[in-house]
Order: sequence, then structure tokens, then C-alpha cells
Amino acid sequence: MKFNNKNLKHVFLLWFAWMLIIGSSPVYGKNDLELTTLKDLSLDELLDIKVTSVAKKEQRLFKAASAIYVITNEDIRRSGHTTIAEALRMVPGMQVAHIDSNTWAVTSRGLNSRFASKLLVMIDGRSVYSQIFSGVYWDEVDVALKDIDRIEVIRGPGGTIWGANAVNGVINIITKNSKDTQGGFISAGAGNQELGFGTFRYGEKIDQNKSFRVYGKYYERDEFGERLGNTPADSWDAFRGGFRMDWEVSEKSSLTFQGDYYNGESGEKADNNVVSFSFPGTASFDREVQIDGVNFLTRWKKIISETSDMELQFYFNRQKRDGSPITEFILDTYDLEFQHRFLLTQKQEITWGLGQRYVKDSFSNSLALQFDPLSRWNYRLGTFIQDEITLIPDNLRLILGSKFSENNYTGFEFQPSGRLLWTPNDRHTVWGAVSRAVRTPSRAEDTIRLNGSVLPGPTVAAFIGTHNFESEDLLAYEAGYRFRPSSKLFFDLSLFYNKYENLNSREPGSPFIETSPSPAHAVLPFFVENQSSGETYGLEFDVKWKPKNWWQLSAGFNWLEVSLNLDPGSQAISTLAAEGNDPEFQANIRSQLDLPHNFEFDTAFYYVDNLERFKVPSYIRADLRLGWHPTENWDVSVVVQNLQDSEHLESGEESTRLLSLTEVQRSVYGKITWKF
Repeated sequence: MKFNNKNLKHVFLLWFAWMLIIGSSPVYGKNDLELTTLKDLSLDELLDIKVTSVAKKEQRLFKAASAIYVITNEDIRRSGHTTIAEALRMVPGMQVAHIDSNTWAVTSRGLNSRFASKLLVMIDGRSVYSQIFSGVYWDEVDVALKDIDRIEVIRGPGGTIWGANAVNGVINIITKNSKDTQGGFISAGAGNQELGFGTFRYGEKIDQNKSFRVYGKYYERDEFGERLGNTPADSWDAFRGGFRMDWEVSEKSSLTFQGDYYNGESGEKADNNVVSFSFPGTASFDREVQIDGVNFLTRWKKIISETSDMELQFYFNRQKRDGSPITEFILDTYDLEFQHRFLLTQKQEITWGLGQRYVKDSFSNSLALQFDPLSRWNYRLGTFIQDEITLIPDNLRLILGSKFSENNYTGFEFQPSGRLLWTPNDRHTVWGAVSRAVRTPSRAEDTIRLNGSVLPGPTVAAFIGTHNFESEDLLAYEAGYRFRPSSKLFFDLSLFYNKYENLNSREPGSPFIETSPSPAHAVLPFFVENQSSGETYGLEFDVKWKPKNWWQLSAGFNWLEVSLNLDPGSQAISTLAAEGNDPEFQANIRSQLDLPHNFEFDTAFYYVDNLERFKVPSYIRADLRLGWHPTENWDVSVVVQNLQDSEHLESGEESTRLLSLTEVQRSVYGKITWKF
């Protein structure tokens, strides 16, 4: 069965009416739901979750001067999502498109693509944003989902605190302290797309002040459906394992040690891949991309006094990919950060910090894609300062700050911001912000040569990086309003206007002749330059309603407009085409319902507008989950995703050579978890 736009209103109304009938039924026995957490957590408590990503300190979500949304562990569990990328669909204002089985396009507030360059993604403060292509490999972003405490999603710039590349948003995936993950659990499941998956975790206390956990997980996922006659080649599998240890050294000092290792294989179809400079010199073939990585992080926190604290963090991250589309690359990141927070006066709180990051890359080139030099050290040094000024106690605060940094691509950068927060009482929050953020060049934009096609002549069309590429600039204006009319209802509205300058454009250059490699051939170059600008604007709306203590509803809506322009003299065309990368409208409505006898029934509908550029029609996604706790230690669930259609298209890509060109399929899987 297929749905179109005309069905959307009827589907939502029928679903909502049915849920109201259920919700009006008599309340069941109090003991029936002892194993669930929904009834035990009020909406007020959900909204007063402490977040740390907005200001690098703990603060109540309701009083944060930013468009922030928190995905809790309970949200993830009851959504039925098995990947972090899919879980981000719950956030209003996030654009999430499944390109093929192992590839996503994810961003916030527009300009989406497989390597969306303006979204900073971190796990426990460790960046997983790739410095090679300016984006995120989502098939590598993974942890044991049960160990996630929350995912903090900031829509809008965060460069003042987090530095370069936090332009359109920041995602910080925060895992639980090991003292909160004691005991063990084993979960396993299988289905038609989720061919098999399993997770093991065990935690224990070493003594009264030390605790640890270890985990391992494995999954195997099937390829998606055939598209345009292309045989799918996008199946993938991976193993991941890791540990975390937390030590409460004293009442005022704590240490954290954690690390992960992963290894896997992702399939893709190389369409029209350059294999020779003779015409025709392209071929299509299936290939397996080997992924491999390891990371280690240590963090020390110290409370100096009631009005002062500090934090020191170091991490090492190695990322290795072999076969996509370079023969191999290795990326080693060394990152050291220090921050200090103190009360300057009774009305001024200062947060400042220093940081340095060194990245060593190493490549093994192919005929299709080359880097010169093959290996190089890159660096970023920086400091930030933020002053939170209380203008009216408990009511009005002004937050001023800036990030100052130096990098080997563009030199000195600064990213200032000003935020005003008004909280007249516990039911209302109003905030506004003006911020500047930058996206610094990637290694590819600086030194890449991508041979895209071989034309008669022979002539090679080549995309070539340039050393004079500058940072992309954003000047963002934001405003938001949060309203809590009762303990059962919450509204959150955000408005934004983004002005971009120096955007990436691919400018044609003068052809030239090459004699090596043979045969002699002409090169039609396209150079990376900053000859584009644009603007985006829109709104994001979120509502949470808890009509019963065993039933919670969440709904989200966002509207987005994108307008891009070429500078005078520019001849690029790809930049203007990117206007059609994002849906104009998106909406979702989700229900979490606790039933008698420890059953759970969760439903979600997602509406995504069409993508003009790729001629992707709008679609509705329906997800269902039925869960059951037969005992305190056992959990059984059945999940159906994309119920409405056997398969549908969600995205395209400007570089189709790198994609399998498949369609998202309906997924059904079962899962069982045992706690011990």
C-alpha cells in the first residue's frame, strides 16, 4: 500500500482518534507497569534534564539559550531504531535521508549531502567529524545503544564553544557513567534487513569509588532494494568492542578512561569509476570497503570550590578505510583540551579554555582519486572565552563569548556570539542569539584531484583542490520560545535566519595537456573556490503531551527555505543545484503507550517533503514497536519500520559513482534482552 500527500491528514487523524480511545480506557493496576520508566518520570523531569553541550556546563534544558533537543535512552529503546543516524529522525529540524543501506545524509537546517560539512558530531566530546572530506561516515558512528545516556542535539551554530565546523548544528552522544551500568545484559535479534545483531555488556564495581564496564556488539545488515536496474551491493557488517572506567578520586575530583575498537565491511557500487585515461576509461563494479578504527579518551574533572571547576581531556582517534574510493587512508587525531569555569563577580560567570588538535593523514592513491602530498600533519590551536552576565537575578541573562583559533589552512579565525535569555518564571523561556561560525577547509578541498570522467579526445574531467580556498562563513540570527502551561504539556518554538558567505563552488578552469600517465590526454579542470553565497530560514516546532501517566505523545514540525547565489563571474552550477537537497516541510508524531501486563506499544509517523534536485517524491514513514517484559530481567520486542511501503527512495547524490543507488525497504525484526 502506498501513501501520498492527500493521505497524510487522514492517516494522522485516524491514528490519533484510535489512540484517544485507548487512552480513555480505565487505568489498570499500579503494579502492572513496575518494569517501565515512562509512568515514573514526569514531563517536568524530562524537560529539566541537565545538558552540557550548550555552554560546556550543566544547565537545565528548559533554560538553555539555544535550540536544543535531547534524545533520551528511553526514546531510543522505544523507537526501535538500531542506529544513531536513524534515531536523529526524532529531532525537529534535522534532515535525515537514508541513501543506501550503509550511507546517510544527515544535517541540521539545510545544505544536506552524504558529507554534510556543517554539522559537528561527537561521542563523549570526541569528534567523529572527518577532516578529509568535511563530514561524517555514519557507518562508523556507533556505540552500545543501551549505554547511551542521552544525545544532545543543538540546531544552529556552536562555534563559540566547540570551534570550527559547528556551523549548522552540534550533536554530542553522551554515554552513561560506568557506575550506572552495573551487572550484565545480552541482547540479540534478527529480521529481514537486520539479518542478525547482538550486544553484550558487563559492569562491576572495583571498590567503593571505582567502577568499569566492557561491551561488545556485532551486526549484519542486508542490502536495500534495487533501483534503476542496479543490482544492490550495499550490505554491511561490523564488530565493535570497548570499555569504560570511572574513578571518584575524591568528593571533588574524578577520572574517566574509555576506549573502543571497531572493524567492519561496507559494500558499495562504484559507478563509472575512472580506471584508464584512454576513452572510454570508466568501469562500474562492486567493491567492499574495509573500515577499522580505535580510540582512547581520558578526562579529569576537578571541583576547585563552590564557584570554580576545571576539566582536562585528551583523546586519540585512528580512522582507517580501505577501498572508498581511495585505495586506503589512515587518519590519526591527537586532541588535548582544558577548560576552567569560575565566578568573577556575583553576577558574572566566566568559562574559558585552551585546546590543540594535531591530525596526521596518510593516503594510498588510485587513478580515480589522488592526494598530494600522500601524508601531512594538520593542526588547529585555539582558545575560547564566554561571559555569562546576570542582568536581572533569576530572570535575564546576557551571554557573550568568542572562539579564537589558528589552523594550517586559513590561519586565524574567530567565532563570536551573543545570546540573551529571559525566564520570567518557570513556565516561560525566551531567548535570542546572533552568532558567527566558520567551516574550515578539508584536506580534499586543499590538495585533492578527483578524476570524474573520461570524454572523447581523450579528455579527463578533473575536480582539483586549491590552496587558496577560504573558510565558509555563517552569520546566524536565532530566536526561541519555550512554554510549559502545565506539568503535562510543553511547547518549543525556534526561528532562524542564516546568511552564508564564501561557500564552496566548483569553477571551470582552462584545459591543459598531460602526458603522464599515458596516453597523452587533455584535462578539463574544475577548481575549488569560494564563489557562492546563500541564505536559509525557517522554523522548528516541538510539542510534548502526557495525557496519562502511562501515555506520552511527541510531535515535531519544521519548515525550511534555502536560497543560493553565485558571485559575479562564477560559472559553477553544482552550488545552485544544491537548493533542492532539503525537504521544505517535515513532520513527525510519536506515541509511547504502556499497556497492562507489562506490554508497551509505540508508534511513529514521519512525513518528509519531496527533494526537487533528485526528483525524490515526498513520503510517509510508519514505525511500530510492541514490547513485553515477562519478568524484570527479560525484554522482548517486535519492530516494523517503513510499514507504509515495501520500498521507497529517500535521497540521491551529486557523485553517483560513490553510491549503490538503492531504495529503503520495509524492515521487520525481533529482539530479546536478558539482564543478569
